Amino acid sequence: MNILYIGKPRDMNIGNGKTVSAVGATIDEWLNDESKTIFSNIILKEVPYTPFKPDNVSEVLETENALVILDELHAIVDKNHKISETCKKHGEVIGLCYRLSKFFRQVRKRAITTRSTCQTFMDAAYQYRNLMQEQIVCEKKNLHDGRLSKCDGDKCPSDHRHYIKQQLYRNFDFVKELPLFDPEPYYEYYDSFEIIDGWVTYD
Repeated sequence: MNILYIGKPRDMNIGNGKTVSAVGATIDEWLNDESKTIFSNIILKEVPYTPFKPDNVSEVLETENALVILDELHAIVDKNHKISETCKKHGEVIGLCYRLSKFFRQVRKRAITTRSTCQTFMDAAYQYRNLMQEQIVCEKKNLHDGRLSKCDGDKCPSDHRHYIKQQLYRNFDFVKELPLFDPEPYYEYYDSFEIIDGWVTYD
């Protein structure tokens, strides 16, 4: 299963809980089955994982029963990048962009769950977004006096108590509203200010 956590177009979706939602769901799944191998392109804390980098894509492709986090998918491979088997814009790894799309196509056979994040659905490369079976739209909300109100990105007062509103889509169709997600227990597992390096180099 490939799952993409996104924000709404034209929304202040930076800091809206996409990464913490992906990390939280991955941690919960791993706690239910610690035999699963975690790969992540962001640094995780308190859990065993293997960094997902361009030079170990073969290891990820060959692993079964795994959980994969790819944060900022639009930064890893830009949406306008031409995906090709012969692409030479990934250092020593020829066709890395194509191999990543091949990986997304094979997750069912290998019992892998991928959780990627992107600012919006259209920010992902065309081939990648076509391989995402589920999209989860995230909105950060503040709970005050029993009422939820929308937060403005990362400009929230320190006394805000946040929850993430999540809406599940499949094949562009709205499926259902998911239960409110409490992000607080999961912030300790990663650094929300980590800068994500892209996998494409342009001369």
